[in-house]
Amino acid sequence: MDKDSEKTKVSPTPACLKRENEASYTKDFALLMTGFLMKIVGLWLTKNKEEERTRQLTLMYTVVAILFGVWVQFRDFYYSWPNFGDCAYTACNILCLIMVLLKLSVVFIHKKEFIELLVYTHKNFWHTNYSYNELLLLQNCRKISIVCISLINVCAQGTVFGYVLTPIVENIGRNYSDRVLPFRMWLDLPLTVTPYYEILFVLQVLSLYHVGICYICFDNLLCLINLHAATQFRILQYRLLYLGETIEKQPNEYAIKETLPSNYLKNYHTVFKCCVREHQDRINYCQRLNNIFTYIVLGHIVVFSLLLCLVGFQVLMANSPPTRRLIFVFHIVGSSSQLLLFTYSCDTLIRESTNIGTAVYSGPWTHLTMDKIGKLLRKDLTMIILRSSKPCCLTASGFFPVSLETCTKVLSTAMSYFTLMRQSFTN
Repeated sequence: MDKDSEKTKVSPTPACLKRENEASYTKDFALLMTGFLMKIVGLWLTKNKEEERTRQLTLMYTVVAILFGVWVQFRDFYYSWPNFGDCAYTACNILCLIMVLLKLSVVFIHKKEFIELLVYTHKNFWHTNYSYNELLLLQNCRKISIVCISLINVCAQGTVFGYVLTPIVENIGRNYSDRVLPFRMWLDLPLTVTPYYEILFVLQVLSLYHVGICYICFDNLLCLINLHAATQFRILQYRLLYLGETIEKQPNEYAIKETLPSNYLKNYHTVFKCCVREHQDRINYCQRLNNIFTYIVLGHIVVFSLLLCLVGFQVLMANSPPTRRLIFVFHIVGSSSQLLLFTYSCDTLIRESTNIGTAVYSGPWTHLTMDKIGKLLRKDLTMIILRSSKPCCLTASGFFPVSLETCTKVLSTAMSYFTLMRQSFTN
């Protein structure tokens, strides 16, 4: 009785696993938060025509809000020239808007491929059945995803809140004719007089929050997909390591029943072919992912170097009010975390895809007989090891693969830019 109960705990039935998978999906905070932000932008899966119309209207509002922010910032930069401090402050905002425009444009151009990728991910990664041990690997991935996405969202919300809080604090004790907006407007209108001030304040805040959401939602999604794709490679490693064994049995040693060698080889070959198909499928998935996001990755690497330099200048060098410094403290922490987590997820994908070869070599192939099927299986295993030596990765438009080493190079470049800017400013 005790053995039966223990076996039930270790090896749940498929129905129990399905319910557990669905329950864990509905409680996956990282996935729910990412989907919620993508719905606000207007680029997410729809269930019917009504939701499709709502997404289209939301996407139109997103474009209008971003274009309004672009108009405000470029006009401010034009009228602030040649004041170096004001131009550096506006340049930070412009770089963020450029990144948002780049992400939105690339995803919109590849909208069909993007939606197909989301559908495939929902069906094969998030809404599929796993064994007990595979579900543990997936839950570990979800825990890491929650930490990553929560950190990015908190810093982004802190930055946006700082932009909104700054004019409120500065307007304390001022006359109505001397009120300031979150961002300067260069219009031939009485901007400090009611109702012009209130209307522009609301418009700027609405545009600001939408830009902030667009700035992080695509990064959240890419980080989440990278981590789940890497987890799929880990699950494949587990399946290759225990190749030929049943799901209910989790052995520590590979003991082959000598009484049924032909049945074992047949089972081994069947499971092996499924694993090969899964490996090819995961490789194709990563290639599709890279084709969609490769230009976004390149924009990340280029813009982050300049952005971290300008944000660091605003925190350490510029004569800014405390509220504005608070904005850029959140900004530099958020940008650094965003860069680190983004490169970490890409590096995880590289490592787990190359570990397939190690899992194959550590499998039970040494126990196979040296007959025709055994020799054929050994050749096929060798092909998987050779293919896994070329890792799956995201590239910056094909120039170089993104890994944790990229993070250190970007930080080093940003520090060099900051040193030059500080010397120019002090001189």
